[in-house]
Amino acid sequence: MMKVLCLHGAFGSASNFKVQLGIFTDAVKQPDIEFKWINGFTKATPPSGFDDYFGAPPLYRFIDVDGMSELEQMVVKIRDIPQGDSPEETMRKLVADKEQFTTPAVTMALSQLLQLLDDDPEIDAILGYSEGATAAGSLILEEQRLFRDQGRPRHIKCAIFFAGWPPVRIADGRVKTLLADEHDEMIDIPTCHIVGCNDPYIDGAVALYGMCDEDVATLFDHGKGHTVPRDETTVRELAKTIEKTFEQAALFVH
Repeated sequence: MMKVLCLHGAFGSASNFKVQLGIFTDAVKQPDIEFKWINGFTKATPPSGFDDYFGAPPLYRFIDVDGMSELEQMVVKIRDIPQGDSPEETMRKLVADKEQFTTPAVTMALSQLLQLLDDDPEIDAILGYSEGATAAGSLILEEQRLFRDQGRPRHIKCAIFFAGWPPVRIADGRVKTLLADEHDEMIDIPTCHIVGCNDPYIDGAVALYGMCDEDVATLFDHGKGHTVPRDETTVRELAKTIEKTFEQAALFVH
């Protein structure tokens, strides 16, 4: 049995995300896989002009942002995203010394996610979309750190990232965006990264892939944008790919 915790993106909700991913969860027909949908921990109002874009309110985020962060305002203007020679270089140009989130917001989100794992020990996999992928990746690295430093048992054995974005961690009182060419840390569990080659944010998704153990990381390009694939053939192929990640997770030992 595998229980997958599903984290929606910024300005999402459990009910909207369940509908958005319905075509995919229907394709993963294994009776021993259960998806757990939750709302983000803080209510969120979408940016002006995006009222209908994110689906029916109420809407939430997992990592609280009071209004919109400086980085997020820039990401909304993603059409003029600075291009680097590598995904990490693009992220560096985009993020520079800005903090994606505040330290208290990240601390609170990780603490609530860890509590959720303790409250429901059957959860052993995680799925995140966009900002939900950042929260998921950050949680996995925090589980690794707590196991290393305190011997706290780890729960998450594999991760599915849709249109991902790099994880963050708190260092010297600041929120750092983690990039593979700057850190030795690595997400060591099996991962599946669903990306779209036409996604304006693809460098963020590939930078997250770079933070994962390449021996057990799979990259699946559905050829579209910052969305969940919907055509039947692609969804069927994706379901097979993700089922392989679940099989790897069954063999994974922390």
